[in-house]
Amino acid sequence: MIHGPDDEIPLPGGNVGGAVRVGDTVRRPTGPWTPAVHDLLDYLAAAGLPRIPRVLGIDDRDREILTFLPGRVLDIGRETLSDAQVRSAMHWLREYHAVVAGFPRDRRRWRFVARALEPGEIVCHHDSAMYNMAFDGDELAGVFDWDVAGPGIPLDDVAMFSWNSAVLFPDADAEEVAHVLRTIADGYGDLDPHVVLDHVIVRMTSAADRIAAAQAEGDPGMLRLGEIGEPASTRARLRVLSLRLPELHAAL
Repeated sequence: MIHGPDDEIPLPGGNVGGAVRVGDTVRRPTGPWTPAVHDLLDYLAAAGLPRIPRVLGIDDRDREILTFLPGRVLDIGRETLSDAQVRSAMHWLREYHAVVAGFPRDRRRWRFVARALEPGEIVCHHDSAMYNMAFDGDELAGVFDWDVAGPGIPLDDVAMFSWNSAVLFPDADAEEVAHVLRTIADGYGDLDPHVVLDHVIVRMTSAADRIAAAQAEGDPGMLRLGEIGEPASTRARLRVLSLRLPELHAAL
């Protein structure tokens, strides 16, 4: 069946790429990083990792074709994840990190870097946030938007998830932040919530630097992030979070 523009349903979010739904598929812009991302998704599918999109090819507009993942995406800033949803997301993230540890370590062109994996690194999702996760009740149903995947350490993904939990907004209550960080650490397993909190600063400083560098190089998706105030917004939140670290550590 040939689909036209009238069949396309813009998906919410999409500040970087602008994804649309066509039937039971999702179409997203491609880039030099797409072959590496498709290799990753194919590897994960072959390994039996659940809750990920399957690669179906490239359409006649040079967009990638992925399977649509059903489920509900919570509205970041307006809704918060339940403890059960956090644990479900962290259980999956731990499973993903275990599976992806076997992915070939040779040099590939990712969105932000072109290199092989270094000792201790895996391929991280790098945007494992609630806005890229769909839920069926309390259970994680799908994880999408893999276009910024690339080298990192497992704690990078945990820190990204923590940063984008609504409780880490500047006016979040310290006790609530501590509760969610403990839930994240317990859900993933074998993590100290103090270590997670400190790594949020490291990870998001790196994220802001990567976005700024990609904008300087003319990356269209990162330039769209600039239109909504990134990375300046992230840097401003980091300054507030840095000042609150003693308070938050005490609450933990």
